[in-house]
Amino acid sequence: MPTLRPTMDLIATRAQRKAKRPPFQGPLHLTYATSMDPHDVRAWSGTVHFIAKSLEDQGVDMDYLGELQKGRVLLNKAINRMWNWWSPGSIYPVERTIQLGQRFAEQIGEHLANSGSHVVFSPSSIPIALLATDRPKAFYTDATFSGILELYPEFRRYPRRYIEEGHYLERQAIATSELCIYSSEWAANSAIKDYGASPDKVRVVPFGSNLDDHPSAKEVERFAKARNERRIELLFLGVSWERKGGDLAVRTTELLNARGIPARLTVVGCEPPDDIPRDQMEVHTFIAKRTPAGQRKLASLIARSHFLLLPTRADCTPIVYSECNAFGVPCITTDVGGTSSPVKDGVNGFTLPLKADASKYADVIARTMRDRDAYLDLVRSSFAEHHGRLNWRTTGARLKELLLGLV
Repeated sequence: MPTLRPTMDLIATRAQRKAKRPPFQGPLHLTYATSMDPHDVRAWSGTVHFIAKSLEDQGVDMDYLGELQKGRVLLNKAINRMWNWWSPGSIYPVERTIQLGQRFAEQIGEHLANSGSHVVFSPSSIPIALLATDRPKAFYTDATFSGILELYPEFRRYPRRYIEEGHYLERQAIATSELCIYSSEWAANSAIKDYGASPDKVRVVPFGSNLDDHPSAKEVERFAKARNERRIELLFLGVSWERKGGDLAVRTTELLNARGIPARLTVVGCEPPDDIPRDQMEVHTFIAKRTPAGQRKLASLIARSHFLLLPTRADCTPIVYSECNAFGVPCITTDVGGTSSPVKDGVNGFTLPLKADASKYADVIARTMRDRDAYLDLVRSSFAEHHGRLNWRTTGARLKELLLGLV
């Protein structure tokens, strides 16, 4: 690994300068550095955009620096596709290399020379990992590299050289940043345990819902009471059928029907395999969330559902939990990765062990639907979780509070 400027000296220097400055009067001026387009609602399922918007809505002055090293990132994506074509399952890192990390740092450094921002902030640890600057650094993401390697089976074929580089970049980002913000306790604990992060600078702030419009409590009450009382409507929302547990969702639906409990599974975002029976299923392969028509369609499908059923095999903190809770839809999912941070058992859904089979999921659904009043209470507490915790208004206010503490 290359020899870099001593990281602790940088942090110490920044801390000394902060101590000598008069109390900050604001407004906070933030350089938002990302390899994605921060205005694109498709980037990282919209999360890159909504993080920035949540801060803008709090009065933060945003200095956007997006699409870092765009040409090189696109080239690496093409190389990744070729690697996978040549050797199925192989992965070539798109961003997590020292070479690209250095290029990110150079580009951000050149930009900062003409920017009066107070803090450098990124929705990923990689762009600022190797950045040497006199300004405080902070990032907000959903996983560490160690967590990703442990969680996602496709990373078992990640080249050893790039595993070492990935760990190095993660370690540098954590060591040289004043603030490491994660969307779950799982990711935060990994930063502390796997990379030696000081707990004092690690924070957990949940993601909000990446939808432009959200219903009121009165509307949620109306949605819940209008839901079909003769058939349980289950929603499977995700782009990866296998990883999100599509087969298990189908078996759960089939088992409910076999028990004499009518149920239908609505699939949104992916195409089930051809051999999956469609008689108990409705499929919407793609809905354009960036269009008003697409958002209205998605909202109607969520609003009519009794539950989100997402027995995912590997996940960090899916945005879909907060989106469904916004409509008073409880989430039934797997306790894996960071999912137990947004989903609290008996409050806004249920998390089941990774080894749980379809009968366990069917049991939870049947038991919850047996008492309509209890179900409506779960609907209300699910909405309350969104309204009080899993929304960008609350998250933006907390992010601003944390970032102001750096200046």
